[in-house]
Amino acid sequence: MKHISAVGFGFAAALLTTACAGEDPQPQTLQVFESDWEVVNSPFAVADINSVSIGGLVHNDNFANRGDIDVAFDQDGETIVVEMRKYTLAGAQDEADETFGRMTLWAYVNSGNPEKPSDMDPADDCTQGWQDGCQVLVYYDGQAQPVRTGVDFRVHLPRTWRGTLNVTTEDNLAEDAYKLRGDVTILDLCSNADVELENGIANIRMCGGLVEAPTCTTDLLQQCKDSMWDPNICGCNDDFGSVRIASPEPHSANITVDFPTTIWANVNLENLDSTGDCTARFDNCAGGCTLNQSAESLYKGKAEYNYPGGDAVPGAGFTINAEAGGCAGVFYADGPEDYVDGAMDSPKDEQRGNITACSGCLSGLTL
Repeated sequence: MKHISAVGFGFAAALLTTACAGEDPQPQTLQVFESDWEVVNSPFAVADINSVSIGGLVHNDNFANRGDIDVAFDQDGETIVVEMRKYTLAGAQDEADETFGRMTLWAYVNSGNPEKPSDMDPADDCTQGWQDGCQVLVYYDGQAQPVRTGVDFRVHLPRTWRGTLNVTTEDNLAEDAYKLRGDVTILDLCSNADVELENGIANIRMCGGLVEAPTCTTDLLQQCKDSMWDPNICGCNDDFGSVRIASPEPHSANITVDFPTTIWANVNLENLDSTGDCTARFDNCAGGCTLNQSAESLYKGKAEYNYPGGDAVPGAGFTINAEAGGCAGVFYADGPEDYVDGAMDSPKDEQRGNITACSGCLSGLTL
């Protein structure tokens, strides 16, 4: 996590009072502890896997990552690499180690609510062989996951995979003076994705070779292009790509989507809080781009890139929808040095809820 210290590095996050009868209470300082990265590699059959889900919201006081999720399509072979790093607040290293020992990677085929590993079908264990519909979470072996714990995930996927990526994370607000926001970074995505976060920052960089229908065959794609996407001829109209990024109301995330303007695409950007001064910016709408946005409603806008004309269906093509639920000042912390003893909020804040479509603005971004 960008805003967590190295292993064992502590900071005064809260005071606990302990005392024997007749003695003055003695303060105990909490510290932030972070584990080493844990790495799981698994074979990943690109042709057989249609979806991967990473992260999730707290369920039954458990399974909450409350951290950053980074995904990179950077594997040359058919392999998935999942990295997990744990964090917690504790009074000493041994307390942190005890908590870390209860936190394990949870990776199963899952289409509903997660259950503890002993209640899952062993045949659905994705660490023993990656399958279609696998979800990656953290599991805490105890009555309830401590609220000041969580994990960061870093996942590496094959460059050639064209399935659907689902990413979900949330903030950790258990410590008022050290508010951790769950950020999402996805690099070189060539297909479909659905992303949800709260008040963090989402940076989504599409791949340079993006096409309108990522799951369609090369021959059918060429047929569609030759026919100017005539639905009576084109066999890919049911396979248009789609990316959705959202921070549900009332959350205010900053969202940036970087994609090439060489394809037919429809992009919708909106902040649901029309009373704020957050903006939806189209930094790459020029030439063959048609923008629908008024000076009185800069919080939302729609743009269509490279509409083929003819019999092509307006509004189709590759679709990108980015939506922020609010426009507000967000308190956050970048590191332990940001902690202020006794403060009611983290010392840093900025307006969030701004959404940007661009081409090349995330070119230098790395994990």
